[in-house]
Amino acid sequence: MKSANLLAAALALALGAPQALADYEQGTIILRIGAGWVDPDDDSNWLRLDGTELPDTRLYVDDGESATITGTWLFADHWGLGLLAAFPFEHDLQVSGLPSGVNGQRLGRVFLGDTEQLPPTLTVQWFPVCVESWVQPYVGLGINYTTFMDENISSTANDYFMTTLGAQAGADLELDDSWGLAGELGVDIALGRSSRWLVNAAVWYLDLDSEVKIRFPTNFGTSVIKTDVDIDPWVYSVGIGYRF
Repeated sequence: MKSANLLAAALALALGAPQALADYEQGTIILRIGAGWVDPDDDSNWLRLDGTELPDTRLYVDDGESATITGTWLFADHWGLGLLAAFPFEHDLQVSGLPSGVNGQRLGRVFLGDTEQLPPTLTVQWFPVCVESWVQPYVGLGINYTTFMDENISSTANDYFMTTLGAQAGADLELDDSWGLAGELGVDIALGRSSRWLVNAAVWYLDLDSEVKIRFPTNFGTSVIKTDVDIDPWVYSVGIGYRF
């Protein structure tokens, strides 16, 4: 009887004590939401007007902000599939070096317009520390698909096309979608040893290339300005998450 009582007391104590959870074992799912920033490391070729290069011209892609949603499914201890999703990021676009039409002078930066993009990214993630750790750094390698939408030409650019390049109506802007490699580095930190809530910080590098096309009607048909731009952004995110 005494032994049974001692066993019951020990069991009650064990059940009532805080439990050390095996945080990141096979089958675990982590969902996170945060604030994201896209910082393009952009570079572009010279712009081409109907196939003719315009020397010393280039296109710029400005930063963008949005909300990010990321998830991880651990298909094995230390290994997971990660997904980066987001609400659309909006980016302003600028061009420089366009001929002004006056004595061979060139324009400085001109506001071309804006575009929105979504960068869904799938990675294989490696969590190197023990599964019980409440601090979980990880690295990932995978593939990115970026799709562009809602491209708009600014009134400043449309005025330029009409007065200098003979456009007869407003121009259309198009950016091609992109496939490329992606790398990531991040860390989850539990809000307490037994908590399923966590804070997260992560950064991705995306191999993102696109062809930009601007079309406008003239008296002689449709003129097209093209350039290839390497956007290659760094994407940063900080937020909170929950482990299931």
